[in-house]
Amino acid sequence: MKSLMLGTFLLTSISFLALADDDRPPADALKLSEVVQKLEQQGFYPIVDIEFDDGVWEIDAYRGADKRELQVDPRTGKVLRDRDD
Repeated sequence: MKSLMLGTFLLTSISFLALADDDRPPADALKLSEVVQKLEQQGFYPIVDIEFDDGVWEIDAYRGADKRELQVDPRTGKVLRDRDD
């Protein structure tokens, strides 16, 4: 329960910071929380940085011990690029 509350707080904080930029997700984009949930279901945890740029979510997350740099489609939550960070 404690980690869920912390995750919700961090996600809200990250969402605010990510949307402060001029680049914004399209109107038909998934909620950021849905994108994060999809990534966590694929084994990406913890998520340590989220930014919206050039029409995609740029997300730094761990998968196991490996830090990954992801580009994620804002409409589908699909990982478009996954590489070592």
